Amino acid sequence: MKKSIIQNLFIGFVLLFTPSLGGGWGEVLAQPEQPAPKWTAKACKAIVSVLTYDRNNELLHSGTGAFITPDGVGVSDYSVWRDAYSGAVVDQDGHRYEVERILGADDTYGVVRFRVSGAKKVSTLSAATSSAAAQGRSVLALTYGKSAPVSCPQAVIEKKDVVEDGFAYLTLSTAFPDKFTGAMLFTVEGDFVGIVQSPIAGKSYATDSRHATAIEVEALPKRTDAVALQNIHLRKGLPSAQEEALVYLYFQSRSADNDTYIDLLDLFVSTWPDCAEGYLRRATPLMDLQRFGEADRDLQTYLRLAADKGQAEANVANAIFSKLTYQHDVAYEPWTYDLALEHIEKALAENDRQMAAAATDSLRRAVGQTRYGYQLQKAQILMAKPDTEAAVALYEQLASGPYRSPALLYAEAMARQQRGDSASVLIALLDSAVAMFPEPIPEEAATYIMRRGQLKALQGRYREAVLDYNQYCYLKNNKVSAVFYYERSQLEVQGRMYQQALDDLDLAIERAPREALYYVEKSALLLRVNELNSCIENAMLALRIDPDLSDAYRILGYALILKGDKAGGRKNLEKAVALGDESAQELIDKYAN
Repeated sequence: MKKSIIQNLFIGFVLLFTPSLGGGWGEVLAQPEQPAPKWTAKACKAIVSVLTYDRNNELLHSGTGAFITPDGVGVSDYSVWRDAYSGAVVDQDGHRYEVERILGADDTYGVVRFRVSGAKKVSTLSAATSSAAAQGRSVLALTYGKSAPVSCPQAVIEKKDVVEDGFAYLTLSTAFPDKFTGAMLFTVEGDFVGIVQSPIAGKSYATDSRHATAIEVEALPKRTDAVALQNIHLRKGLPSAQEEALVYLYFQSRSADNDTYIDLLDLFVSTWPDCAEGYLRRATPLMDLQRFGEADRDLQTYLRLAADKGQAEANVANAIFSKLTYQHDVAYEPWTYDLALEHIEKALAENDRQMAAAATDSLRRAVGQTRYGYQLQKAQILMAKPDTEAAVALYEQLASGPYRSPALLYAEAMARQQRGDSASVLIALLDSAVAMFPEPIPEEAATYIMRRGQLKALQGRYREAVLDYNQYCYLKNNKVSAVFYYERSQLEVQGRMYQQALDDLDLAIERAPREALYYVEKSALLLRVNELNSCIENAMLALRIDPDLSDAYRILGYALILKGDKAGGRKNLEKAVALGDESAQELIDKYAN
């Protein structure tokens, strides 16, 4: 009998102090489960089971959460949501609610706030004040259950660290069992103070309940929060402040797909139905999806709600203009260039009223600057309509006023070109535009100089055109494409600058070694300067890339004849003829018979 008692004591000692058998030193300090206080029955009505699912609607994770508002906003541990595509919660009475949006996520402190659909008046928990989670205070953990617990594990707040925004991070005296990760943490008096995190080194930790209930989507989130949200694939919410929500929408417009972006815009409009900006922003992706009727309704609502009627009319004109410019192949009969002009004329009329009411010089300057923008917009619409005469007249009027600029002179030149004005007139305008830039000429002027060179080439001023191309290349720091070098080589050929043309063709080939055209052009030029061996080599390189190039066969055939290989030359000329090259037949008749 004594031996049995001694054996039992020894086994107990080993279990107590051997981590692999008895759970580690932390459990030496662990308080056993205590009877659950009476208040836990009420608290557990707000505690829910959280179920998340993958893209195939297979169960991914399950855990504990709690409602914090009667209309179905809840909080839970982050780990249950990672990689989830959908989610649901089940309350103590077995009612299931689908999660419709994630309202905030923090991977660093492991919390998520979410909203369910269909909840009207659910039981809730309220985050306790900071003083409730005092160091040395006893706390207990509650998880989801279909009935109130009989007992629950307890611990003591061993340490309280204040982290960002004044929230607390609690270190507990012991490690709760794994099933309590994500459990709601309360003081023994019933204050909701935190959410239990995964145990580490024999201790559990908890994130401040105030942090969990306050976390939201931010306009400019920290990198970790942005990643945390990206790793949850449910629909997201918006910042609670309207201005922040607009900033958030701006960034989402640059990264989210149209469906996701429209969903956020729908939420914005339903949350702030009197904010004009939401309707304008929603119209753009609706247009991208060719839902023009819906976009039109949003634009009309935007016009009705907008405070600045002039800017609103100009924005609507721009929306219609963009549709007609970029989606002209998809008909929407109500929108025409004439309608866009009507809206921009209303913007100008409103601008006139603002100018008349402007009481100071600074206000008048601001209104005048706005008017200039509206007039440019009008000129663009006139160009597209097209009403070229009216567009040229408007550009000319603007260029003679206080807003004369290189860009305005360039726009006038393009309008005059569309009207059919001579190259000399256009070059003169571009000369004036380039002259307005300071020395040394900035890269901004490169486009103007290139266009001037193209116009000079149309006049047969090839060497002058090459100089403009050279200056363009310099301003671009030689960061130009193979096409640029090819085009410059063509001008150099016309200007009898053969070596420069060969050098440019080499540069084009270096950047686009699989473009057969460049080898053909080089072989043709080598033929002209009687470099027959190199000519033949480049023609054959072209044919390796594209064996159906009639030009390459013609050049190769003629070069072979000039080298004395009449049979080989004829054979290649005949291939060119077979591919439809009529000039190759003339060469056969003249040189290969």
